[in-house]
Amino acid sequence: MVSIRSWVLGVVLASSGAVAAPRMALVALGECRDPDLLRYARQFEERLSERVGPQLLPEEQFQARVGRPPTHTLDEVRRQVSTAENLFYNDRVADSLALLDQTLAELERLPPGPDRAKTFGDAQLIRGMALSAQRRRDASDDAFRSVLRVDPRHVMSPDAFSPTFRQRFDKLRAELARARKVRLSVQSQPAGTTVYVDGFALGHTPATLELVPGTYQVLVGRPEAFSFPHVVQLREDTSLRIDLAFEQTIPPSRAACLQQPRDGRETPLGNALKLALLLEVDQLVVLRLDRPAAGPSWLSAAVLNAQTAQRTREGGIQLGNTRSGGDDLGELARFVVTGETGDRVVAVNPSTGQASVLALPPPAAVAQSQSASPRTWRTPTGIALTATGAVALGLGVVFQLKANDSASKFNQAYAGGSAPLPSQVGSVDGYRSDAQTQQTLAYVGYAVGAAALGTGLWLWLTDAKAPSTTVVAGPSSIAVAGRF
Repeated sequence: MVSIRSWVLGVVLASSGAVAAPRMALVALGECRDPDLLRYARQFEERLSERVGPQLLPEEQFQARVGRPPTHTLDEVRRQVSTAENLFYNDRVADSLALLDQTLAELERLPPGPDRAKTFGDAQLIRGMALSAQRRRDASDDAFRSVLRVDPRHVMSPDAFSPTFRQRFDKLRAELARARKVRLSVQSQPAGTTVYVDGFALGHTPATLELVPGTYQVLVGRPEAFSFPHVVQLREDTSLRIDLAFEQTIPPSRAACLQQPRDGRETPLGNALKLALLLEVDQLVVLRLDRPAAGPSWLSAAVLNAQTAQRTREGGIQLGNTRSGGDDLGELARFVVTGETGDRVVAVNPSTGQASVLALPPPAAVAQSQSASPRTWRTPTGIALTATGAVALGLGVVFQLKANDSASKFNQAYAGGSAPLPSQVGSVDGYRSDAQTQQTLAYVGYAVGAAALGTGLWLWLTDAKAPSTTVVAGPSSIAVAGRF
């Protein structure tokens, strides 16, 4: 009976754990140094967490995958190493070791380079002396080896280290030179980037390094652009391929952020999908802040399905809305989870092919479906043209009647083969001239009237059946879709 109860309890706990496993992650998209974007991302994360709970990937797990942001500068770390050295020489060995352990952990978060490498070497050598003072010889040797395995030519300064330590250090150097090595092959996209092992530059990709077995931190990069820190357990020949083009778009930050690609080689959709696969989540929510030069700002969210590589829904809210008493971020979070738009969220329908924040650089904002009013500008324009056409036709009729009258008077002067008197010739010729002018004006009235009347009626009648249209607005463009 006890075993059955234990089995049932285990199944229940396992099921609960499966339900609580993170299934969704949130990442901001844009300029990752933008304080407004990061602030909105923080606030939206709180609203989203209220709705999905433990299914939202926590910050700690995100940073564990992409690297934790530093909390100290390199200068501050150097001062900590100097302080630890002073503590050691003042017989405060335990305090010195505690500070050095904290310093080395912080040093791993800083960008690699010669300054970090030198600081790492100084810290480990002081740590080796402190461990030796505690008679922990093996741990002390490991601290010295951690420097020699990536910098076998390192030399202890005779001003800072006693002959005994220098002799031990040289002996360990000789042992490592004879020790078994394994190969670490590092490739990167793009190639030609510097390979950093424990902060030391050891070559350029593609590179094949021979190292003693152990645990290493490996990065690739170039100035101002580095990959994630990759922890490699090196026991046998190992190959490592690093996608720097993708990893450099996620800088170390307390808020998850995906840097907008600048070179156009990678799309936000491609990088977002890679991030979702890296985090092992089913859905990735991409948050975007759009601030066009003219018009309102928008905060939009797109939900990406990691299995199908498609966005399942996308919508946004207008920032700075004057309506009071509403939680716009809360409504946007509800839309992300349930698809319900509410009063403040404007949705984009993925099936219509409307612009997406994941597909267009610069991204479009959001789409808003609006029903066209029963009457637009066509109605008043059509009425005006119809009236103008009727007036023109009326004038044409008037001039036609006058032309007929003038022609009749001219014909009467020559009726029955008679001819007008010499004194009447001028008046009779005037009838003919008037008839020609009036007939021309009548033709013009007919033509203008018919064209205006036909155009006006067409505008008026077709406007009565105006269909609904879809307007997609972005920071640099406006598109209208519909049947006209």
